[in-house]
Amino acid sequence: MKQTVLRIVTLLLAFLMLLSAAACSNDSKMTEPESTRSAAPATSSEGLKFELNEDGASYAVKGIGACKDTDVVIPASYDGKPVTKIGENAFVFCIDLTSMTLPDSVTEIGRLAFSCCQGLASVTIPNSVTVIGDGAFQGCSSLTSVTIPSTVTKLCPSVFCACDKLTSVTIPDSVTVIGESAFCSCTGLTSVTIPNSVTEIGESAFYSCTGLTSVTIPNSVTEIGESAFYSCTGLTSVTIPNSVTEIG
Repeated sequence: MKQTVLRIVTLLLAFLMLLSAAACSNDSKMTEPESTRSAAPATSSEGLKFELNEDGASYAVKGIGACKDTDVVIPASYDGKPVTKIGENAFVFCIDLTSMTLPDSVTEIGRLAFSCCQGLASVTIPNSVTVIGDGAFQGCSSLTSVTIPSTVTKLCPSVFCACDKLTSVTIPDSVTVIGESAFCSCTGLTSVTIPNSVTEIGESAFYSCTGLTSVTIPNSVTEIGESAFYSCTGLTSVTIPNSVTEIG
């Protein structure tokens, strides 16, 4: 009798030990150090609207569609074809948009693509982009800084107009023309470096940039448009080189 009881107790103890070991194993998995886990890859936003480009071989982003993301990541391809363009007016007045990441497949940002995206604070423009259209970021009042890729040769009219929180902008030495009203009413802009590649500063290019205190215009510039620096009330110093032959 005693042997039977002892056997039962032994079996029960063995069973309890197995349960305890299994629990410890599960706890170990649950508390696995963060550093040993593989990070989830960044995923592209879903629900965006696309439109086949005229070449029939690539797509343009047409609009926000059903996408609910505030931090939008544009995919490099759609339906087996590369996404090469952000279409005209694609995200205009998307006021909840806070950041935008573009893939290396994109070569063009269309006219007014992100106009009046008042919450847009961050945008990543890849070096693949060669064209940023008229007013593309006009009225993006939360945008604080932007780096223009060295593949861009012209800053189109009103491209960053009324980005009043923009304090820093890097213009690459690939740019030859700063277009009409390009930085108009960027009241937070305190300084700007114009590279030696620029030959033309367009009409009202820096109109009403009231925070701008000094500007150095390089020897490459030959034309400064009408009202280029009009109403820059904080401007105390401007150097105009001998290369300039026309001031509007």
